[in-house]
Amino acid sequence: MKILIIKLSSIGDCLLAVPAVESIRKGYPDSFITWLIEDKAKDIALLNPNVDEVIVIDKKNFKIKDYLSLIKKLRSRRYDIAIDLQGVDRSSIFSFLSGAPSRYYEEYAKLGFLCNKKILRKGRPLEHAVNFYLFLAENSGGAKIEEPAPMLATSVEDKKFAADFLENNFKRYANDVNVKNTERKKTVFIGINPTGTWKTKRWPVKYFIELSKRLLASFNAYIVIFGGNGEEYLADEILISLNSPNVVNAIGKTTLPQAKELLNKMDYFITPDSGLMHIAALLSRLKTIALFGPTDPALTGPVGKNFTVLRGNLICIPCFKKECPLNKIEKNNLTECVLCMKRITPGLVFDIIKSDIDIK
Repeated sequence: MKILIIKLSSIGDCLLAVPAVESIRKGYPDSFITWLIEDKAKDIALLNPNVDEVIVIDKKNFKIKDYLSLIKKLRSRRYDIAIDLQGVDRSSIFSFLSGAPSRYYEEYAKLGFLCNKKILRKGRPLEHAVNFYLFLAENSGGAKIEEPAPMLATSVEDKKFAADFLENNFKRYANDVNVKNTERKKTVFIGINPTGTWKTKRWPVKYFIELSKRLLASFNAYIVIFGGNGEEYLADEILISLNSPNVVNAIGKTTLPQAKELLNKMDYFITPDSGLMHIAALLSRLKTIALFGPTDPALTGPVGKNFTVLRGNLICIPCFKKECPLNKIEKNNLTECVLCMKRITPGLVFDIIKSDIDIK
């Protein structure tokens, strides 16, 4: 039995789909499973023990000839089953072009007519993405998973990268870890994430600056700025404003497994709804503070135990919009944010961290 799983993006959604892949593996234990995924999220699939093959789409650089080559590759595999966990036009087309005789899709996919195994969800209440993907998997022949747990595998090399990153970037780090906290200000490692696929999800950069200033003044704080390729500009204003050797930029400098191990060195992580938020939530020792505006934590919130969710108090949330009709983001101001994210103040985040540290 050859099975094609189609879950292209995003990083967070692909991570939340991992239990669904486990479900399919357990439902078809002797099958050969291929995961079709886009480049940004590929590490989630490449190290997944339930996947035999990963086909990666480099979305930014894909040309017509690359799509033709991909279709030829898919058809050459002679899949028996295609399972579309994405539900968008492209994934329906890929499912159809794979040539699989059984092609599963959820009933509200716009191009679902290209597939032939409809999964009915009418009357089913809205639910967290991890449970929705499991629902699709189970209705495609997958096994029931009692305690779904997203997973991102890492290696010894990833752990070494994280340790070396801190030692190489924080000149005083090696000495500080040997100094008892009772002899000086409490030493804390804090990750911040000013990036986000949707601009409407981002917390104001000036808020990250204000929060970081308070953390640096109150504790012996080491701050690492996290984010993905192409978003390095969001760190520039923070680095210039803080001008501190205790603040370093990791945006675009890590793979996803390396980011996970670097996050595992942090004590706190402040982030909007993002792929990094979901990776951070995998780590039990890390306290994640998740900032929500246009999206709903009940549907896409962190899956884990050690996190706090903060939301703005506008009546219009969640709106699920990439453009805010109440507060247009100026095109020439790349670090501006929308009203609902502005309602979550730096003082509120600082008080949570301070209170937690004081208790410890």
